This record gives sequence, structure tokens and C-alpha cells, in this order.
Amino acid sequence: MFKNCCYLLILLTLFSCKEEKAKPVIHKGVKKAKPVVEQKKVYFKKITNDNVVERLTAYGKENPETLVDIYTTKGKMSVRLFKDTPLHRANFILLVKSGYFNHALFSRVAKKFMAQGGGAYDDLQKAIQDTIGTYTIPSEMSHHHFHKKGAVAAARGYHNNPEKRSSCDELYFVEGLRFSDISLDHYEGENNYKYTETQRNYYKKNPGAAHIDGEHTVFGQIIKGYSVVPKLTHVETDSQDWPNTDIYIDSVIIIK
Repeated sequence: MFKNCCYLLILLTLFSCKEEKAKPVIHKGVKKAKPVVEQKKVYFKKITNDNVVERLTAYGKENPETLVDIYTTKGKMSVRLFKDTPLHRANFILLVKSGYFNHALFSRVAKKFMAQGGGAYDDLQKAIQDTIGTYTIPSEMSHHHFHKKGAVAAARGYHNNPEKRSSCDELYFVEGLRFSDISLDHYEGENNYKYTETQRNYYKKNPGAAHIDGEHTVFGQIIKGYSVVPKLTHVETDSQDWPNTDIYIDSVIIIK
């Protein structure tokens, strides 16, 4: 209880007012979170879909960090966040500074695809999310940032989400595989998406997740420690890709 209350106090300083198998959708895991410890309610204006742009824009100006170290059960990754995805960058930094990712679960991993983590599956994450608010982030997709090996991107719901808005708390790290021109042609038609020459040349020579370009916002890139990703994805899972043995984002440290 004391630990959760500390995180709530930290959040108040941050704000004066808060599917398909082949896609990283919001995971409906069967595991249950630990009971939330009853605590005193703290009331202030939460982040919502109506004020998310205003709130994250303001937060991003005051918190411009772009380099973080992510410690997981399987090792450390260094990630650079993109300045030209300002809402997603600001949101990630907000969650980091709130302590949200401390001991956050990887809820879905798939070999040669990606490892997805975050989500309010435990009492700490639930308490912090209850304070900040539950919201989605407007898409910041571009052909410039695509699903390369080591890309960091936001999961999202696919039902009733025509604007392809991102989840506020679930992200994934791309392992990927190579794609042929034939498969790229197929996904262009299936997703009504046009690959650039740069994307095509990349995917034919390097691993990535081309089949979800144009579906999710990529907002960062692993710059060191990519070898951790296959260690996360190459584990035994249940039928919903939930690891049989829990693996975690232990913590995220802001470097600069």
C-alpha cells in the first residue's frame, strides 16, 4: 500500500490536473492480477481521449528525454525514442517516470515476430493507470518509421478503431523475419498500404514485421541489446502466446 501511494504522489507531480494472432492487439490474458490494496483516492483531472493531445504535448515540452535503458528478465536493451512521434514519446516517458513499467509483464510473445509488454495485469500498474487515466493516443504513423528489426511500437485495439489509435500502455519489440516481393505485394493489397522502395529493399534483406506497417505507430528503435528480443520470444507459451513462465520488464531508466 505504501509503495502504491508513493507512485500516486509521483504522478501528481507529473500532472497538476492526468485480432488477429498475427497482430499485436490488446491482449485478453487469462491470468488475474493480484487484488488491489485498498487505498485513499486521489482526485484530479485524468487524461482522456478528449484532452490527450493537449496534455501529452505540454508534458513532452517539459520532458524531452529520448534515450532509455529497458531492463527485462532476459537482459537490457537501450532504446532511442523518436522526436517526430511526440505524443507517443511523451506518453512513454510519462509512464516511465510514474514507475508504471516496474515489474510489468510481457503478456504476449511470438517467435520471429515480436514481444509485447505493459498492460495493467498487476496491482501496481492498475493503481497507476487509475491515477493517470485510460485513453488512446492518436496515430503518428509514417513511412519513415517502419517495423524494422528492433523497432519499438504501440499495440492497439482493432475493434471500432478506424483511426488506428494506440494503446496508452502496451508496447512491443520487433524480432521479425524477411519478406519476398510476392509477400509484400500481398500485404499491400490486404492492408491497402503502399511500401516505399526503401521499405521493400530493407524487408528483402533484413528481418522485420512488414505485414503490420500502416497499422501501428513505431515510436522508437533498439540501438543496443537487440539480442534480448529473441530471448523473450523463443520461450514456451500457452495458446494465447502468454509465456508459460512469466517474464517482465523489470524497470526502465531514463538516460537522457
